Amino acid sequence: MNGRITTGWVDIAGMTAYTALPVGVRRPVGVLVAGEIFGVSGYVRRMADRLAGLGHAVVVPDFNHRHDLRAGVTGGPKGRVVELPADAAGRERGLELAWLLRREQVLSDAGAALEHLRQVGADPAAAVGFSLGGHVVCSVAGELGLRAAVALYPGWLTGTQLPLSRPVPTLELAARAAGRLVVLLGADDPIIDAGQQRAIAERLETVVFAGAGHGFAADERDSFHADSAREAWKLIEEVLGRAGE
Repeated sequence: MNGRITTGWVDIAGMTAYTALPVGVRRPVGVLVAGEIFGVSGYVRRMADRLAGLGHAVVVPDFNHRHDLRAGVTGGPKGRVVELPADAAGRERGLELAWLLRREQVLSDAGAALEHLRQVGADPAAAVGFSLGGHVVCSVAGELGLRAAVALYPGWLTGTQLPLSRPVPTLELAARAAGRLVVLLGADDPIIDAGQQRAIAERLETVVFAGAGHGFAADERDSFHADSAREAWKLIEEVLGRAGE
């Protein structure tokens, strides 16, 4: 990290969110971070802290706040936020929750989170998302007028399987983004196959990392691919850095 940060939990209109803010940075770029199906996990909070250390103001909403939280809770202003383990049981529960998310609700929550960044003195201009969160970021970039966004291995972009991807595939929304949207994919991703990767690359600025699979930036899991993660973070820093110019 390049600078000091402060972290904490906030309540945004009844939605719990984690925040990481740089110390001593005047009007930082505000970044919405959307996590994987595991929720506001320790890994995603560390990534938020990493972005804040680069001088950005970061908010990580709990997009599952409308739904049953019995599967996992952690600290927050109300003591409840979804945080699932990155194992088979966590994936199963995370997928159940993913099928409860609705596009219009997620966009509303994202808008509220970006407005919170504005209220704390940031310029809410950017977003970074991981896996399911990458899908969310593609929707947000297409609908909410961000200047910069990076989506890492976003699943389900090309079809309408998820409620999040209806009524039109999220790839169609993402293609409308006014600002820069970069999609980062692993060439060996079993979830986003070669056909999907081609369809994404035809519509969006896309970087594909050889030898990487799904979740290649998750440094605490077997899917971690160090070289790809290093290059991905260089791109994230570049894209977000230009958002502040």
